[in-house]
Amino acid sequence: MERAFPRTALDLARLQREFQAYVLHRDPAVLQHVLGAGAADAATRMDVYADGYPLRLLEALQTDYPGLRAITGGQDFEALGRAFIAACPSTLRNLRWYGERLSRFLETSPPWSDRCELADMARFEWAMACSFDALDAACLSREALTGVSAENWPRLSFIVHPAVRRVELKTNVTRAWSAQARGEKLPKLQRESTSTAWLLTRRRLQVRFRAMTPEEASAFDRLATGASFARWCGELGGMVGEALAAGRAVEWLNQWLADGALAGFALGSPSGEG
Repeated sequence: MERAFPRTALDLARLQREFQAYVLHRDPAVLQHVLGAGAADAATRMDVYADGYPLRLLEALQTDYPGLRAITGGQDFEALGRAFIAACPSTLRNLRWYGERLSRFLETSPPWSDRCELADMARFEWAMACSFDALDAACLSREALTGVSAENWPRLSFIVHPAVRRVELKTNVTRAWSAQARGEKLPKLQRESTSTAWLLTRRRLQVRFRAMTPEEASAFDRLATGASFARWCGELGGMVGEALAAGRAVEWLNQWLADGALAGFALGSPSGEG
């Protein structure tokens, strides 16, 4: 049975759709409902919203991506921003998340996809923003681990801090980002021979980032899945060799604790495997 709605509700819903259609596509259907001296005056009034909408989205992108704006320049940034807005209209009520798809857009949409540093910078800056906005949590300390008995270490698993982000970058955009943040001359952007793994962490509301070797990145990513310490160490042996596994495990765990990348640990069942 078809549900009936009051006429006023239907009229409001239609008016909202027509209003949105004008803002996004200049569909003139809504103009008949706009007070003014004729269609031209109504269009002038509606243009305030239609022109202001992309400008507000551009402003949000500029806030989220200062590094991208720095390496493209103002005009090119506006051009790519408007292209993104046209291709990916906002579907969210919160502008904070509007730019989430920008790196993917730049990676797949010519002519922006011809410059891999653009997608790299967008990916890096989005990870920075997400790290900054992540939930608060205490960082795991070395002292907290001293209370774990030797027999419990094999079934230990680690909890990654909510602010941790991992990205793979093909270019040296992190140097460019740091330069623009300090107001310095931008370095020449260039593609590296291989992608570099980056770890982002947050301390006292400051996001920090550093490069990781491929081995360290693989080890961290595996630890982040909740693998037990015993299983993780066994996999390290296959990665770096049995002779080096114990030393690397200690080295990397200490580094991640210093980074603030770990928030806690859990103990699995004695017979369980992670």
